[in-house]
Amino acid sequence: MPRNALVTGPPRSGKTTALERTVAVLRDDGKAVGGLVCPELREDGDRVGFEIVDLATGERAVMAHVDVDGPAVSRYGVDVAAVGRLSRSALSTAVDDCDCVVIDELAPMQLESDQFVTATRRVLDSRTPVLASIAVRESDPFLESVRSREDVAIFAVTPETRDALPAALIEWIRSS
Repeated sequence: MPRNALVTGPPRSGKTTALERTVAVLRDDGKAVGGLVCPELREDGDRVGFEIVDLATGERAVMAHVDVDGPAVSRYGVDVAAVGRLSRSALSTAVDDCDCVVIDELAPMQLESDQFVTATRRVLDSRTPVLASIAVRESDPFLESVRSREDVAIFAVTPETRDALPAALIEWIRSS
């Protein structure tokens, strides 16, 4: 039985929204949910970067920004130290203390941090159910290794599945 669920789809398909709705229902059911989310940063309506946020504590840092001097992913510089610090603390705490770990998302910005990759591997190898989003088109050896794991179930976000996906993820977690 897979312990890890990957929500996949193209950009703007609804991966994050499906995870947010799933987390809300899990918390309403009294489940402890931890992990990481990476919301956009906007200024005057324009996306200028992304934060990285610990779901359990609310601790946050700028992960990538147009004004950050770091490895470039698209037009954003990545703060590798911030990604590593929050990944290490949020994911290790979540795998030990939570009923479900969420990672939104497995993507090039996060993969700039070796600590993120190491912490993600540990979470995926654990007994705690993991819900993670992953872009459908991204190709990277680590992402390919995650997609091809035998303990992974893949949930595709399409216009037809988008609204029903949170309920399917909830059912998947309950049966895990």
